Amino acid sequence: MSQSNAEVMRRRSTIEMDIAILQALSSSKLLKLTHIMYKANLNANILKEKLIVLEAKGLIVSHKVHREHLKAQGRERRFYAVTSKGLEVLRGYLSVYNALGSVEL
Repeated sequence: MSQSNAEVMRRRSTIEMDIAILQALSSSKLLKLTHIMYKANLNANILKEKLIVLEAKGLIVSHKVHREHLKAQGRERRFYAVTSKGLEVLRGYLSVYNALGSVEL
């Protein structure tokens, strides 16, 4: 018997989405919103909300780069980076996940 799409696809928890963002940022020094969106596989609106929360918690930091410092002339851009606290949280999560594995509820 095959499973329905609803059974196969489950929603990610808030923590899983936060970890996906931290993982995306840990792979690079600075990333733009669109790059994080693709690496973390998140909707832009959800990602924007998550970035605000993660920055308020001190897990990530944002940097504004003005147009004169960019290759493509345009408006200022915002880049994001993970902080040392964010890396610590990511390492702790991965340690627990590796020890316990995936838990299905």
